[in-house]
Amino acid sequence: MLKMIVDLLTPIFEGMGVSPTDVQTYVEMLSGYIYAITGLLVLAAAVMIGAHWLVKKGTRHVVRWGAGISWVLIVTVLANIICFGPMYNNLAPILNTRASVTEESAAHSREIIEEIGAEGMVLVKNENHALPLAADSNLNVFGWASTNPIYGGTGSGSSDSSAAVDILTSLTDAGFKVNQDIIDMYKEYQADRNSGDSVSVTYTDWSLPEPPVDHYTDELMAGAKEFSDRAMIVISRSGGEGQDSPMDMNAVIKGTYDTKDTVANGNESYTYFGCNYNNNSEDYDDFDPGESYLELSNTEEAMIEKVCSEFEDVVVVINANNAMELGWVNDYEQIGAVILAPGTGASGMAALGDILNGTVNPSGRTVDTYVYDLTQTPYYNNIGSFTYSNVSDLQEALTAKDPAYQGVVSFVNYVESIYVGYKFYETAAEEKLINYEEQVLYPFGYGLSYTEFTQKMENFKDNGDTVSFDVTVTNSGDRAGKDVVEVYYQPPYVNGGIEKSSVNLIEFGKTGILEPGGSETISFEIAKEDMASYDSKGLKTENGSGGICR
Repeated sequence: MLKMIVDLLTPIFEGMGVSPTDVQTYVEMLSGYIYAITGLLVLAAAVMIGAHWLVKKGTRHVVRWGAGISWVLIVTVLANIICFGPMYNNLAPILNTRASVTEESAAHSREIIEEIGAEGMVLVKNENHALPLAADSNLNVFGWASTNPIYGGTGSGSSDSSAAVDILTSLTDAGFKVNQDIIDMYKEYQADRNSGDSVSVTYTDWSLPEPPVDHYTDELMAGAKEFSDRAMIVISRSGGEGQDSPMDMNAVIKGTYDTKDTVANGNESYTYFGCNYNNNSEDYDDFDPGESYLELSNTEEAMIEKVCSEFEDVVVVINANNAMELGWVNDYEQIGAVILAPGTGASGMAALGDILNGTVNPSGRTVDTYVYDLTQTPYYNNIGSFTYSNVSDLQEALTAKDPAYQGVVSFVNYVESIYVGYKFYETAAEEKLINYEEQVLYPFGYGLSYTEFTQKMENFKDNGDTVSFDVTVTNSGDRAGKDVVEVYYQPPYVNGGIEKSSVNLIEFGKTGILEPGGSETISFEIAKEDMASYDSKGLKTENGSGGICR
């Protein structure tokens, strides 16, 4: 019965951006209420039918109406319990239609989001002090995404862009003058991103409406060079809940992309949710076969080549929600600086202009490992919708839960275990499995500043169950700024014992603004228990526990 309800509700709620998985979860969570309502309906029907034989003819209608009204009242009570009980958090925005946010609260929220943008954007390249720029500089801004940046992710990570601070507004608010001719060319090519379903769980707009290089006419580029000798390039990528980024954009373009793992006797097919990608030119495909969404398109490559051939000073802004392949930024000596500015919400992008002109000294750090080649990552072959026909134990369990269940089982087996992100690269390098410098472009926890800092660890103490120490950070440069202290521990590993990565982030902290020559001490106290490794099944250790970092 539950499966029938899920099948009935899924197409209704999918149109509202609710994933089939969430629909199934909600139905299962409310199964007790559903069974109660169904049981009461059956009881009410039985009373109505039984009244024909068990009740005198003159009073049958009273019994029938009473049974019907009782069922409606009980269902109404149960519906209210559901709405204000287990589903309240989901329905609160609808139930509280009279609620409102004060202008003061909304303004404060936007201030916090902008502050997060200022603290979180990451400067990953700044050769020969390419940044900061003079606040009154003229700036040619290239890349269609400069007029249509990504503000959030898909599904629950979506962001209302109707009143968001965009990149160009951020630049002009910071004092920069931007080339309107380039902006007009992009807007004429395509004014906006595809809207509506582009931010749902089941649909992502993978299209990249980058104008072909012939749009950068001799007249446009001559005017651009007269306007300024500096250029900025913006590259963006969507991403978020519900879908993996396509691993073969050429197949997406041709409508043949399918992420299911084919099995001989499987009876389910995997539908790839996504937009119909249209090439930006009839002369070539935007992506070659096998190129992923997190690589540059051929159209973007041509644009970057064009810009770097015309300008000596180029800044790149990466407005992407996933870690892209960015090795190309080192292929052009003209690219002096690179800033990571992922989905920024309503007002986070306001910080970009202030970072470019030096009003804000960047202090963000990467939360991903940026590699040269994503196909060499340990998870690359473990992405997709894999279906299995030889997992009878799972099929039996699902059938026991829902007798109507039929079909193969789909899941992803996380074979990388604890070796996710930086834990793989640091451990693999220590074990001589990889050449770290050849694989990793920007490591986890990486970020530059417009000034220099020194860090000194002191006052280390073993307190029995905890260890404590201080880290004194000193601004040894010539500009005010903030620095981040990252604390990693290295657990002991015995061959054949509990698997442990070579380094593990356990704590971090950020200073306040330090003037040149200024210092701040950040104190840490870390529980030894937080550095322990456990073997709950006792397969590797005699007593089921592991070692503690010494």
